[in-house]
Amino acid sequence: MDIFLYNTLSRTKERFEPLSPGKVGIYTCGPTVYNYAHIGNLRTFLFEDLLARTFRLNGYETRWVMNITDVGHQTSDGDAGEDKMAKGAREQQMSVWEIAEKYEAAFVRDLTALGATMPDVLPRATDNVDAMVALNAKLEERGYTYTTPEGLYFDTSKDPDYGKLGNTRLGEQQQATRDDLFVDAAKRSPADFILWFTNKPNHIMKWESPWGTGYPGWHIECSAMSMKYLGETFDIHCGGNDHIPVHHTNEIAQSECATGKQFVKYWMHSAFLVFPKGEKMAKSGKFLTVQTLIDSGYDPLTYRFLCLQAHYRSELTLAWEWDDDKPGTGRAESLDAAKTALTR
Repeated sequence: MDIFLYNTLSRTKERFEPLSPGKVGIYTCGPTVYNYAHIGNLRTFLFEDLLARTFRLNGYETRWVMNITDVGHQTSDGDAGEDKMAKGAREQQMSVWEIAEKYEAAFVRDLTALGATMPDVLPRATDNVDAMVALNAKLEERGYTYTTPEGLYFDTSKDPDYGKLGNTRLGEQQQATRDDLFVDAAKRSPADFILWFTNKPNHIMKWESPWGTGYPGWHIECSAMSMKYLGETFDIHCGGNDHIPVHHTNEIAQSECATGKQFVKYWMHSAFLVFPKGEKMAKSGKFLTVQTLIDSGYDPLTYRFLCLQAHYRSELTLAWEWDDDKPGTGRAESLDAAKTALTR
């Protein structure tokens, strides 16, 4: 049976043609394990689970890799701000290693509760720093980098195809910042992104590198791990829509400049779970987890069923109402309807 996929790169629906007959390699951007995943995050992972199941059901030998980000993801999706892991550890009075272990285990429990299959490989960023250093060195050797007192940067002006995933011209690329986020004044362009941080003396996680003691940038982590486990070119890369303008755009740039090859054949992105008026869960103050659903009397499979009723590229609206008499619980009519359908 033919499988058709909507490819974000071409902005068209295409018939899937594997790089190797009968096989498919899938990489999905996993969680940054500094807190519990909210159910908006988990919608994307449920879509990716369904994708992997579809290929397996159709007889493909499927290798699915999902990373665990336990270092390097700043509080902005660019390079500004504090490492989310360090920030979470400080706020919760735990070590970064303890917080990573706690929330990685919680993430796996959530996926299990939602009836999701587990990826074939679940690599941690901190276990693959050597691959990131090697990839950065290759970029430096090919002339795509420069250094500032803050670290090693990718020079986007050297890549004529930069921004092709989101159809964004380099001059239109903007860096979103807040007043409390440090921005490196020595960057040559707002679109340039960091490959290796060096000027972070108080950062607990540190490794030696040719550019000094430090830690990897978020974007290089996914490129290094995906190519390590799937090869320099592989079939499918997935994530949320929010990954398109920065994270996945930067992954393509650094990967293809390092290898001279196409990085990924098919790019797939899922839409957000939102509250009424399009409000995103991460910015709403309504942080719903799998445990929130359980405490509110919903089987997690009810949420899975709700997600499966919507197209993965369409926003899914959840009108959640908190129960003032039972703090931390609530209800949504759409979940009630899904619950009824499941128990008929």
